[in-house]
Amino acid sequence: MAENTQVKVGKAQRFSESESKLIAELREQLPEILQDAEKASEKPVGKALWGVELLPTETAERDLRIDVILSKFIRARNNDIKLAREMLVNTLKWRAEFGVEGILQEEFPHDVFGNVGYLYGHDNDGRPVTYNFYGGLDNKKVFGDLDQFLRWRVQLHERGMQQLDFVDVADMVQVHDYEGVGLLSYDKFARAASKATVQLMSDNYPETLATKIFANVPGWGETIFNIIGRWLSEETKKKFVVVSKTTAPSALAQRIGDDIPEKFRAKPEPAANPALDTDNNATKTTTEDASAQGTATLSAPAPEPAHIDAAEALPKPTDTAKDQNSAAVVADSQPGPEPATVTAAPEAAVAPAEPNDIATETAGMRLEDSTDPKEENIKK
Repeated sequence: MAENTQVKVGKAQRFSESESKLIAELREQLPEILQDAEKASEKPVGKALWGVELLPTETAERDLRIDVILSKFIRARNNDIKLAREMLVNTLKWRAEFGVEGILQEEFPHDVFGNVGYLYGHDNDGRPVTYNFYGGLDNKKVFGDLDQFLRWRVQLHERGMQQLDFVDVADMVQVHDYEGVGLLSYDKFARAASKATVQLMSDNYPETLATKIFANVPGWGETIFNIIGRWLSEETKKKFVVVSKTTAPSALAQRIGDDIPEKFRAKPEPAANPALDTDNNATKTTTEDASAQGTATLSAPAPEPAHIDAAEALPKPTDTAKDQNSAAVVADSQPGPEPATVTAAPEAAVAPAEPNDIATETAGMRLEDSTDPKEENIKK
Protein backbone atom coordinates (compact mmCIF):
# COMPACT_ATOMS: atom_id res chain seq x y z
CA MET A 1 0.00 0.00 0.00
CA ALA A 2 1.36 3.37 -0.96
CA GLU A 3 2.28 5.66 1.92
CA ASN A 4 0.04 8.68 2.36
CA THR A 5 2.27 11.70 1.78
CA GLN A 6 -0.45 14.30 1.60
CA VAL A 7 0.72 17.62 3.01
CA LYS A 8 -1.42 19.30 5.63
CA VAL A 9 -2.66 22.68 4.44
CA GLY A 10 -2.60 25.40 7.08
CA LYS A 11 -4.85 28.44 7.44
CA ALA A 12 -2.36 30.69 5.65
CA GLN A 13 -1.83 28.22 2.81
CA ARG A 14 -5.29 28.24 1.29
CA PHE A 15 -5.64 30.11 -1.98
CA SER A 16 -8.21 30.55 -4.69
CA GLU A 17 -7.69 28.78 -7.99
CA SER A 18 -6.54 31.97 -9.69
CA GLU A 19 -4.10 32.74 -6.87
CA SER A 20 -2.68 29.23 -7.00
CA LYS A 21 -1.95 29.59 -10.73
CA LEU A 22 -0.07 32.85 -10.18
CA ILE A 23 1.90 31.37 -7.30
CA ALA A 24 2.85 28.32 -9.38
CA GLU A 25 4.01 30.58 -12.21
CA LEU A 26 6.23 32.63 -9.91
CA ARG A 27 7.50 29.54 -8.15
CA GLU A 28 8.81 28.11 -11.42
CA GLN A 29 10.91 31.25 -11.82
CA LEU A 30 12.64 30.96 -8.45
CA PRO A 31 15.97 29.60 -9.81
CA GLU A 32 16.22 32.53 -12.24
CA ILE A 33 15.08 34.99 -9.55
CA LEU A 34 17.89 33.91 -7.25
CA GLN A 35 20.40 34.11 -10.10
CA ASP A 36 19.25 37.64 -10.96
CA ALA A 37 19.57 38.73 -7.34
CA GLU A 38 23.06 37.23 -7.14
CA LYS A 39 24.18 39.08 -10.26
CA ALA A 40 22.74 42.38 -9.03
CA SER A 41 24.15 42.20 -5.51
CA GLU A 42 27.63 43.11 -4.42
CA LYS A 43 27.39 40.52 -1.63
CA PRO A 44 26.36 36.84 -1.61
CA VAL A 45 22.60 36.36 -1.71
CA GLY A 46 20.96 33.89 0.64
CA LYS A 47 18.72 31.15 -0.69
CA ALA A 48 16.22 31.55 2.14
CA LEU A 49 13.71 34.27 2.98
CA TRP A 50 12.32 34.71 6.51
CA GLY A 51 13.67 31.31 7.48
CA VAL A 52 12.17 29.44 4.53
CA GLU A 53 14.40 27.86 1.89
CA LEU A 54 13.23 29.01 -1.52
CA LEU A 55 14.80 26.09 -3.36
CA PRO A 56 14.04 22.86 -1.50
CA THR A 57 15.89 19.75 -2.67
CA GLU A 58 14.23 17.42 -5.17
CA THR A 59 13.71 14.77 -2.51
CA ALA A 60 12.27 17.22 0.03
CA GLU A 61 8.56 17.36 0.61
CA ARG A 62 6.87 20.22 -1.21
CA ASP A 63 7.04 23.19 1.13
CA LEU A 64 3.78 25.15 1.05
CA ARG A 65 5.39 27.93 3.09
CA ILE A 66 7.06 29.06 -0.12
CA ASP A 67 3.63 29.58 -1.67
CA VAL A 68 2.60 31.80 1.24
CA ILE A 69 5.70 33.96 0.87
CA LEU A 70 5.33 34.28 -2.89
CA SER A 71 1.67 35.23 -2.50
CA LYS A 72 2.70 38.29 -0.48
CA PHE A 73 4.81 39.65 -3.34
CA ILE A 74 2.08 38.88 -5.86
CA ARG A 75 -0.58 40.68 -3.83
CA ALA A 76 1.72 43.63 -3.19
CA ARG A 77 2.04 44.09 -6.94
CA ASN A 78 -1.65 43.61 -7.73
CA ASN A 79 -1.20 40.15 -9.29
CA ASP A 80 1.37 41.34 -11.81
CA ILE A 81 3.87 38.47 -11.99
CA LYS A 82 6.55 40.52 -13.72
CA LEU A 83 6.44 43.20 -11.02
CA ALA A 84 6.24 40.59 -8.26
CA ARG A 85 9.36 38.90 -9.63
CA GLU A 86 11.19 42.23 -9.78
CA MET A 87 10.18 43.01 -6.20
CA LEU A 88 11.44 39.65 -4.95
CA VAL A 89 14.76 40.06 -6.75
CA ASN A 90 15.23 43.50 -5.19
CA THR A 91 14.30 42.23 -1.73
CA LEU A 92 16.85 39.40 -1.89
CA LYS A 93 19.48 41.86 -3.12
CA TRP A 94 18.64 44.37 -0.36
CA ARG A 95 18.80 41.71 2.35
CA ALA A 96 22.27 40.68 1.21
CA GLU A 97 23.66 44.21 1.03
CA PHE A 98 21.91 45.43 4.21
CA GLY A 99 23.18 42.39 6.11
CA VAL A 100 19.77 41.31 7.37
CA GLU A 101 20.76 37.71 8.07
CA GLY A 102 23.13 38.83 10.83
CA ILE A 103 21.13 41.74 12.17
CA LEU A 104 19.58 39.80 15.05
CA GLN A 105 23.03 39.55 16.62
CA GLU A 106 23.63 43.31 16.52
CA GLU A 107 23.42 45.39 19.70
CA PHE A 108 21.94 48.87 19.89
CA PRO A 109 22.32 51.48 22.66
CA HIS A 110 19.66 51.02 25.30
CA ASP A 111 19.72 54.71 26.22
CA VAL A 112 18.63 55.52 22.63
CA PHE A 113 16.09 52.78 21.87
CA GLY A 114 15.23 51.55 25.35
CA ASN A 115 11.85 53.32 25.38
CA VAL A 116 10.98 53.03 21.72
CA GLY A 117 9.46 49.60 21.01
CA TYR A 118 9.25 45.88 21.75
CA LEU A 119 7.51 42.59 20.95
CA TYR A 120 5.03 41.24 23.47
CA GLY A 121 2.76 38.22 23.30
CA HIS A 122 0.31 37.16 20.59
CA ASP A 123 -3.23 37.97 19.56
CA ASN A 124 -6.16 35.55 19.64
CA ASP A 125 -5.03 34.00 16.34
CA GLY A 126 -1.43 33.48 17.40
CA ARG A 127 0.01 36.52 15.63
CA PRO A 128 3.01 38.22 17.28
CA VAL A 129 2.33 41.78 18.45
CA THR A 130 4.72 44.73 18.18
CA TYR A 131 4.23 47.74 20.46
CA ASN A 132 5.55 51.13 19.35
CA PHE A 133 5.76 54.28 21.48
CA TYR A 134 5.95 57.84 20.20
CA GLY A 135 5.54 60.07 23.25
CA GLY A 136 8.46 61.67 25.11
CA LEU A 137 11.11 60.93 22.48
CA ASP A 138 14.19 62.99 21.73
CA ASN A 139 13.89 63.03 17.94
CA LYS A 140 17.51 63.87 17.24
CA LYS A 141 18.72 61.16 19.59
CA VAL A 142 16.44 58.45 18.19
CA PHE A 143 16.28 59.41 14.50
CA GLY A 144 19.39 61.57 14.06
CA ASP A 145 21.59 58.63 13.08
CA LEU A 146 19.25 57.38 10.37
CA ASP A 147 21.29 54.29 9.46
CA GLN A 148 21.40 53.16 13.09
CA PHE A 149 17.67 53.74 13.50
CA LEU A 150 16.81 51.77 10.35
CA ARG A 151 18.98 48.86 11.40
CA TRP A 152 17.32 48.81 14.81
CA ARG A 153 13.90 49.01 13.15
CA VAL A 154 14.67 46.14 10.79
CA GLN A 155 15.91 44.05 13.70
CA LEU A 156 12.63 44.55 15.57
CA HIS A 157 10.62 43.58 12.51
CA GLU A 158 12.79 40.54 11.86
CA ARG A 159 12.19 39.39 15.43
CA GLY A 160 8.51 39.39 14.65
CA MET A 161 9.03 37.62 11.32
CA GLN A 162 10.83 34.82 13.17
CA GLN A 163 7.60 34.04 14.99
CA LEU A 164 5.63 33.44 11.78
CA ASP A 165 5.31 29.81 10.73
CA PHE A 166 3.75 30.57 7.29
CA VAL A 167 1.42 27.66 7.92
CA ASP A 168 -1.30 29.10 10.12
CA VAL A 169 0.29 32.46 10.98
CA ALA A 170 1.75 34.66 8.25
CA ASP A 171 1.35 38.25 9.47
CA MET A 172 1.63 40.41 12.58
CA VAL A 173 -0.28 42.94 14.68
CA GLN A 174 1.09 46.37 15.54
CA VAL A 175 0.03 48.67 18.36
CA HIS A 176 1.12 52.30 18.15
CA ASP A 177 0.84 54.29 21.37
CA TYR A 178 0.33 58.04 20.94
CA GLU A 179 0.11 59.00 24.59
CA GLY A 180 2.05 62.22 25.17
CA VAL A 181 2.51 62.95 21.46
CA GLY A 182 2.34 66.49 20.09
CA LEU A 183 1.54 67.20 16.46
CA LEU A 184 3.87 70.20 16.17
CA SER A 185 6.96 68.16 17.07
CA TYR A 186 7.07 66.34 13.73
CA ASP A 187 10.49 67.78 12.92
CA LYS A 188 13.10 67.14 10.24
CA PHE A 189 14.54 64.11 12.04
CA ALA A 190 11.15 62.41 12.30
CA ARG A 191 10.32 63.30 8.69
CA ALA A 192 13.55 61.78 7.37
CA ALA A 193 13.00 58.61 9.40
CA SER A 194 9.40 58.49 8.19
CA LYS A 195 10.26 58.56 4.53
CA ALA A 196 13.08 56.03 4.80
CA THR A 197 11.13 53.57 6.94
CA VAL A 198 8.05 53.68 4.73
CA GLN A 199 10.12 52.95 1.64
CA LEU A 200 12.13 50.17 3.25
CA MET A 201 9.14 48.36 4.73
CA SER A 202 6.99 48.80 1.65
CA ASP A 203 9.68 47.38 -0.62
CA ASN A 204 10.86 44.47 1.49
CA TYR A 205 8.11 43.31 3.87
CA PRO A 206 4.93 43.15 1.78
CA GLU A 207 1.65 41.98 3.29
CA THR A 208 3.09 41.28 6.75
CA LEU A 209 0.53 43.37 8.66
CA ALA A 210 -2.82 41.96 9.76
CA THR A 211 -4.03 44.83 11.98
CA LYS A 212 -2.61 48.15 13.10
CA ILE A 213 -4.11 49.61 16.28
CA PHE A 214 -3.56 53.31 16.95
CA ALA A 215 -4.02 53.62 20.71
CA ASN A 216 -4.37 56.67 22.98
CA VAL A 217 -4.89 58.87 19.93
CA PRO A 218 -5.19 62.58 20.85
CA GLY A 219 -7.66 65.00 19.32
CA TRP A 220 -5.49 65.92 16.35
CA GLY A 221 -5.26 62.27 15.30
CA GLU A 222 -8.40 62.49 13.18
CA THR A 223 -6.73 65.15 11.04
CA ILE A 224 -3.71 62.93 10.43
CA PHE A 225 -5.82 59.94 9.44
CA ASN A 226 -7.89 62.14 7.16
CA ILE A 227 -4.70 63.12 5.34
CA ILE A 228 -3.09 59.69 5.00
CA GLY A 229 -6.43 58.10 4.20
CA ARG A 230 -6.39 59.80 0.80
CA TRP A 231 -3.48 57.63 -0.32
CA LEU A 232 -4.47 54.31 1.22
CA SER A 233 -6.47 51.55 -0.38
CA GLU A 234 -9.77 50.57 1.19
CA GLU A 235 -8.30 47.16 1.97
CA THR A 236 -5.49 48.81 3.91
CA LYS A 237 -7.80 51.11 5.85
CA LYS A 238 -9.86 48.13 6.97
CA LYS A 239 -6.79 46.96 8.86
CA PHE A 240 -6.57 50.18 10.87
CA VAL A 241 -8.23 50.59 14.27
CA VAL A 242 -8.17 54.03 15.93
CA VAL A 243 -8.95 54.19 19.66
CA SER A 244 -8.78 56.86 22.34
CA LYS A 245 -7.22 56.52 25.78
CA THR A 246 -10.61 55.61 27.22
CA THR A 247 -11.34 52.82 24.78
CA ALA A 248 -7.80 51.44 24.26
CA PRO A 249 -7.97 48.73 26.97
CA SER A 250 -11.26 47.31 25.71
CA ALA A 251 -10.18 47.49 22.05
CA LEU A 252 -6.92 45.65 22.73
CA ALA A 253 -8.65 43.09 24.92
CA GLN A 254 -11.15 42.43 22.14
CA ARG A 255 -8.61 42.07 19.34
CA ILE A 256 -5.62 40.66 21.22
CA GLY A 257 -6.99 39.15 24.42
CA ASP A 258 -5.37 39.03 27.84
CA ASP A 259 -1.81 38.77 26.51
CA ILE A 260 -1.10 42.51 26.58
CA PRO A 261 1.32 44.72 28.55
CA GLU A 262 0.19 46.07 31.90
CA LYS A 263 -0.01 49.61 30.53
CA PHE A 264 -2.86 48.69 28.20
CA ARG A 265 -4.88 46.58 30.63
CA ALA A 266 -8.15 47.88 32.01
CA LYS A 267 -7.78 49.31 35.49
CA PRO A 268 -9.84 47.55 38.19
CA GLU A 269 -12.97 49.27 39.44
CA PRO A 270 -12.49 51.24 42.67
CA ALA A 271 -13.29 49.25 45.80
CA ALA A 272 -16.76 49.82 47.19
CA ASN A 273 -16.98 52.42 49.93
CA PRO A 274 -17.73 50.56 53.15
CA ALA A 275 -19.73 53.57 54.28
CA LEU A 276 -22.34 52.83 51.59
CA ASP A 277 -25.24 50.49 52.33
CA THR A 278 -25.89 48.53 49.15
CA ASP A 279 -29.33 47.47 50.35
CA ASN A 280 -30.89 50.94 50.46
CA ASN A 281 -28.19 53.11 48.81
CA ALA A 282 -28.19 55.29 51.92
CA THR A 283 -25.09 56.66 53.60
CA LYS A 284 -24.47 55.00 56.92
CA THR A 285 -23.72 57.18 59.87
CA THR A 286 -23.03 56.62 63.50
CA THR A 287 -24.76 59.73 64.70
CA GLU A 288 -28.16 59.68 66.36
CA ASP A 289 -29.82 61.91 63.73
CA ALA A 290 -28.59 59.85 60.73
CA SER A 291 -32.14 59.10 59.66
CA ALA A 292 -32.72 62.79 59.05
CA GLN A 293 -30.11 62.87 56.34
CA GLY A 294 -32.27 60.92 53.85
CA THR A 295 -31.15 58.50 51.17
CA ALA A 296 -28.08 59.25 49.01
CA THR A 297 -28.57 58.46 45.31
CA LEU A 298 -25.65 56.71 43.55
CA SER A 299 -25.21 57.56 39.87
CA ALA A 300 -24.27 54.73 37.51
CA PRO A 301 -21.06 55.35 35.50
CA ALA A 302 -21.47 56.40 31.88
CA PRO A 303 -21.03 53.52 29.43
CA GLU A 304 -17.64 53.30 27.74
CA PRO A 305 -17.83 54.02 24.00
CA ALA A 306 -16.85 51.26 21.63
CA HIS A 307 -13.60 51.43 19.66
CA ILE A 308 -13.57 53.12 16.29
CA ASP A 309 -12.57 51.32 13.14
CA ALA A 310 -10.56 53.73 11.01
CA ALA A 311 -12.02 52.38 7.79
CA GLU A 312 -15.45 53.59 8.89
CA ALA A 313 -14.39 56.68 10.83
CA LEU A 314 -12.05 58.34 8.35
CA PRO A 315 -13.64 61.50 6.90
CA LYS A 316 -14.16 61.51 3.15
CA PRO A 317 -11.53 63.31 1.07
CA THR A 318 -12.37 66.83 -0.06
CA ASP A 319 -11.34 68.72 -3.14
CA THR A 320 -9.67 71.55 -1.30
CA ALA A 321 -5.91 71.84 -1.18
CA LYS A 322 -6.25 73.28 2.30
CA ASP A 323 -7.21 69.89 3.75
CA GLN A 324 -4.41 68.10 1.96
CA ASN A 325 -1.69 70.41 3.19
CA SER A 326 -2.98 71.55 6.57
CA ALA A 327 -0.92 69.22 8.75
CA ALA A 328 2.29 69.79 6.78
CA VAL A 329 1.88 73.59 6.89
CA VAL A 330 1.30 73.61 10.62
CA ALA A 331 4.19 71.27 11.32
CA ASP A 332 6.67 73.17 9.14
CA SER A 333 5.67 76.66 10.25
CA GLN A 334 6.19 76.27 13.98
CA PRO A 335 9.44 77.70 15.36
CA GLY A 336 11.22 76.07 18.24
CA PRO A 337 14.48 74.49 19.34
CA GLU A 338 15.51 71.02 18.16
CA PRO A 339 15.40 68.27 19.12
CA ALA A 340 11.79 68.13 20.13
CA THR A 341 10.96 66.18 23.26
CA VAL A 342 8.02 64.38 21.72
CA THR A 343 7.22 63.22 18.24
CA ALA A 344 4.23 62.52 16.08
CA ALA A 345 4.21 59.11 14.40
CA PRO A 346 7.25 59.14 12.11
CA GLU A 347 5.50 57.83 9.00
CA ALA A 348 2.01 59.18 9.68
CA ALA A 349 2.04 61.95 7.10
CA VAL A 350 3.95 60.21 4.34
CA ALA A 351 2.13 58.94 1.26
CA PRO A 352 3.03 55.30 0.56
CA ALA A 353 4.63 54.43 -2.74
CA GLU A 354 2.46 51.33 -3.14
CA PRO A 355 -1.05 50.58 -1.88
CA ASN A 356 -0.08 47.55 0.18
CA ASP A 357 -0.62 47.43 3.91
CA ILE A 358 2.98 47.76 5.10
CA ALA A 359 3.34 51.10 3.32
CA THR A 360 2.17 52.97 6.40
CA GLU A 361 4.50 51.07 8.67
CA THR A 362 5.58 53.21 11.61
CA ALA A 363 8.88 53.11 13.40
CA GLY A 364 8.84 50.37 16.03
CA MET A 365 9.43 51.41 19.61
CA ARG A 366 10.29 50.01 23.04
CA LEU A 367 9.00 50.81 26.54
CA GLU A 368 11.86 51.53 28.91
CA ASP A 369 10.41 50.26 32.18
CA SER A 370 8.86 47.01 30.95
CA THR A 371 10.08 43.99 32.87
CA ASP A 372 7.51 41.42 31.81
CA PRO A 373 9.29 38.14 30.88
CA LYS A 374 7.22 37.88 27.69
CA GLU A 375 8.80 41.06 26.35
CA GLU A 376 11.49 40.60 23.70
CA ASN A 377 14.67 42.10 25.12
CA ILE A 378 16.30 44.15 22.42
CA LYS A 379 19.39 44.90 24.42
CA LYS A 380 21.60 41.80 24.42
